Amino acid sequence: MAINYEYYYNNARSRYNNACAEIIDCENRIGGLRTDRQTKNNQINQLSASINSHQTALDSMKKIVKSSESLTTDLTSVVTKTNQASLNYTSMVNSSAVIGKNLNSVYSDEATTTKRILNSVLEGLSTKKTGLSTKITELKGQLRTARSDLQDIDTKIGTTQTSLQQWRTTRTNASIDMEYYRRKMNEAA
Repeated sequence: MAINYEYYYNNARSRYNNACAEIIDCENRIGGLRTDRQTKNNQINQLSASINSHQTALDSMKKIVKSSESLTTDLTSVVTKTNQASLNYTSMVNSSAVIGKNLNSVYSDEATTTKRILNSVLEGLSTKKTGLSTKITELKGQLRTARSDLQDIDTKIGTTQTSLQQWRTTRTNASIDMEYYRRKMNEAA
């Protein structure tokens, strides 16, 4: 019984063509994944820079809030000293023939307005500080997600490279088989 070498040759050629198509597909996927990886690296770099700039702003805000809190203490001290001065002034005026004014009533509206403005500024700073902390937490979450995505992309690249190598081996084996069956067909002819 004669072996049909042409059948085996065509089978090997079909495997070769299929392997060539799969190799091109793998190479295209790897190229796309490398582009995705570069995009993800850029995103990670941008997120890291944004986190650093927000952290610097938060640190500055903390220093400002801390130093501003001493202003409340200073304002309270001014009010206390004004009260003391008012008492001293009242006692001096009572001993003379001049009609005295209560310094507390003269300066209390201004002290109240100043305290209200100061408290408003401190609340605003505290709100901004909280906003910065929230934004940093949000950015860190995005950074974790981006790094996880990058690992997934790297895993896909590795898997596709392994597949690419397997298809190259298949192509090489099919090429060898094609050459073998071509020679056998020529010998039989």
